[in-house]
Amino acid sequence: MNEKLVWFDEPPRTTQPLSRERIVAAAVDLADAQADGEITMRALAQKLGVRSPMALYRYVGSKDGLADLMADHGYGLITVPRGEGWRPALRALGLSGWAAVQAHPWFARLAFSRPPLGPNAMALYDAALAELDSLDLPAATRMGFVNTVFGHVFGSGLALLEERTMRAGIGDATDADLAEAARPYLDRVAASGKYPYFTKWASDPGRDDSAPQTFEKILEWLLDGLETVPGND
Repeated sequence: MNEKLVWFDEPPRTTQPLSRERIVAAAVDLADAQADGEITMRALAQKLGVRSPMALYRYVGSKDGLADLMADHGYGLITVPRGEGWRPALRALGLSGWAAVQAHPWFARLAFSRPPLGPNAMALYDAALAELDSLDLPAATRMGFVNTVFGHVFGSGLALLEERTMRAGIGDATDADLAEAARPYLDRVAASGKYPYFTKWASDPGRDDSAPQTFEKILEWLLDGLETVPGND
């Protein structure tokens, strides 16, 4: 990591109508408006009414610095209740995290690419670890509990972002549009007899029923599994 982390520097004090908070808020709005969540410093400067993108670097250090700040904004939307035990804490972490990445799918990508070292991220990890502290578990296992839930949150969020990008790239296609586009190919697959069990599934009218593996259900399966870890009494 060649760039110095944005957390090392305080933003400059100035009378100009710019601030780190205003830049991050504008960046979040801009990213939310893009299917893939990608933004440029030039577009951000235009949104803020700033002549040159270079003016923004005084406040965020670099584009990576802006990404760190945006990611920490996302972590600030996640909550962990205190004093209710580890399972309610991690359930709330998962559910509020899922709400955050649904609102801001780009957050999932940043969570995988930037270190969680901002104040919101650190406070969140601290709160989650506090609820696990009384368990007779090694330090690596306690963090593993937290990261198991985060893996579900951010993996699901990344899938959501990729699907959103794909749909926008082909004209905001509906599920029915995608199914119709694939139908001639699937008809040829069925006729070939090469994949009989896939064809059996594809021809079953129940395949479009609601899937049992909702985000919430998978989260409960994960928590059930963590419940069985030795030392978690």
